[in-house]
This record gives sequence, structure tokens and C-alpha cells, in this order.
Amino acid sequence: ADTWWWGLLPLGLGLFTALYGVVFAAAQTDMKRLLACSSIENIGILFTAFGLALVFRGAGMPLVATLACVALLYHAINHAFMKSLLFLGTGAVLHATGERNLGRLGGLIHRMPWVAWLTLVGVLAIAGLPPLNGFVSEWLLLQAFLFAHQVPHTFVNMLLPMGAALLVLAAALAGYVMVKFYGVI
Repeated sequence: ADTWWWGLLPLGLGLFTALYGVVFAAAQTDMKRLLACSSIENIGILFTAFGLALVFRGAGMPLVATLACVALLYHAINHAFMKSLLFLGTGAVLHATGERNLGRLGGLIHRMPWVAWLTLVGVLAIAGLPPLNGFVSEWLLLQAFLFAHQVPHTFVNMLLPMGAALLVLAAALAGYVMVKFYGVI
């Protein structure tokens, strides 16, 4: 039976959550809140991958559904490592300066070079830059979106490319937010 439509709710919810999280992260001036809103964006990406896997599985495309599940699991593991590294860096900055406001921080690369370099690795990974792990997990998810034309339903064939575009928009905004986060501190 065609059960592809079960995936549309988590797919749409995930895309909305990803955009919501990244827009609110861009407006934050508090380091910890910025990272928390970025986590909302990444949870949205996870829901998007889950919904996409359900759509493909329901449409009788188990291999592509598996690709979406691999992207989901890989992104979940990556997010755990990347965000932990960023929260450790934020904690070190907070401990050293006593300040969480991004507007009052700056020039810490000279005072805290180890923290700066390790935070840079986390920022580049979560921004999705190649060859780091954040790029690979988002690339796998976009590869799954490329099979949208094979779903035997015209409605889904129109929606999935728009979903891919929204995912790319969220990823680009997340990259901007993380570069801002690192550049200010």
C-alpha cells in the first residue's frame, strides 16, 4: 500500500524547525542561546531526514530510504560531537571572561589560542564545510533528495525539490551564523 504521505508531516515539520532555529540563532547575542537555537536547526534537519526516509519507504524505494536513514544517524552523531565541542569552547570563554554577550567579546584568539583553534574546528564542521563531518551528513541528505523524481506521485515530485531548497537555505544560514559566532568572539 502507498504510505508515502506518512512522511510529509515530519518532513514539513523538520524543514520549518530548521528554518525557525537558524533564524532565531542569527538574532541571538548570547553565546549559549545561539548554540541552543542552532541545535533546534539541527533537530529540524534530523526530522527532515526522518520524513524523507518515510516518504521513500512508503513509495517502495527502500534503498533511498536507507540513504536518508544513514544521513539521519550520521548527522545525529556529528551534531553530538560538534555541539559538544562548541559548548566546551563557550564554557571556556565564559569561565575566562565571565561574559556571554557576543557584543562584549572579541580578540580572544590571542588570550586563548587552544580554545580558539578547537572552536574553529567545531564551527567549520557545524557550518557544513568540506571535508568535515557536518558537510558529509548534509551532503548525504541532499543526495537522498535527488531521488525525488523517482517517487511515483506528482505532488511529492513537486514538494521534495522545494524541501531540498529550504534545506540548503537553512544550511547556508547556519554557516553564516557560525562564522558570525566565531568571528565576533
